[in-house]
Amino acid sequence: SMADEVPIAFPACIDRSPAVVPTPLPGAQTSGRRRVLADWIASPSNPLTARVVVNRVWQQHFGRGIVPTLGDFGELGERPTHPELLDWLARWFIDRGWSMKELHRLLLSSSAYHMDSRGPAPDPSIDPTGSLLSRFRPRRLSAEELRDSILWLSGQLSDQVGGPPFFSMMPAQALATSSQPGNVWGQSSPEELRRRSLYIKVKRSLLTPLLTAFDLADTDSSCPVRHVTTSPSQALGLLNGEFSQTRAAEFAERLRREHPGQPKAQVKRALSLALGRAPDAENLEIAETLLATLQTRHAMDEIQALNQVCLFVQNLSEFLYLD
Repeated sequence: SMADEVPIAFPACIDRSPAVVPTPLPGAQTSGRRRVLADWIASPSNPLTARVVVNRVWQQHFGRGIVPTLGDFGELGERPTHPELLDWLARWFIDRGWSMKELHRLLLSSSAYHMDSRGPAPDPSIDPTGSLLSRFRPRRLSAEELRDSILWLSGQLSDQVGGPPFFSMMPAQALATSSQPGNVWGQSSPEELRRRSLYIKVKRSLLTPLLTAFDLADTDSSCPVRHVTTSPSQALGLLNGEFSQTRAAEFAERLRREHPGQPKAQVKRALSLALGRAPDAENLEIAETLLATLQTRHAMDEIQALNQVCLFVQNLSEFLYLD
């Protein structure tokens, strides 16, 4: 026998109300069904969409979502650590016209975001992983944030918005893996190479090594949450890579330009920029000693030594992590 026709409907586990599709006007090019679905997804009365959005933005800033399984709010997903907070944020977000800028501002100005990673909890066993927000969970910069931050240190980060993608610095070893090493990757101008990582051309068979080393999202499948790994290749790339070396030299040039002939002021400025705070006496002593040792024991001139100090600063844990 013929089966009953299945009418269009919204997922019953979320909304049992009927889906009403208006009768198309004469000559209409579309049935209007997708518009009905889109309006339902973005409806202020939809209990799921706003929660999913605020949870993903929360994860970007805190390293872990209120619901840790960003792509699964169902039975197989993890439960929210703070369900009332998730509800409140979703309602707040809708009431402000779904403004992403307002949401970012709210989270970044919150007391939870301003907490120290060492935290005020008297008993660490109460919240051993920090998921209950008794303290800030240290978050390593994402691959793109790290590349952009290194460019920013050098004073070379471009503020150009939009436009076609550019070809990042690609090591010869990476190009050699291609069947056509000479034709597989273009060459962008120095100005283009200073643009934000958002605009790097994505070729799935040839991804930028610096970004992949720091856990760039898989380009072949959906990636709601990136894994955060710690591996020797990350340290080797940041110390020995062409990008790091080039930017460290530009960083040093910026310091010489801002404080000519004042090595101590140059070192202090380098640390202030990288750490986002005034360096303490111990920080300064370590960096100043390194600068002096490179010139005395390793026979470097002032320019070479400052280049190396800048490379050292780019590799500091406090630069790589938000805590």
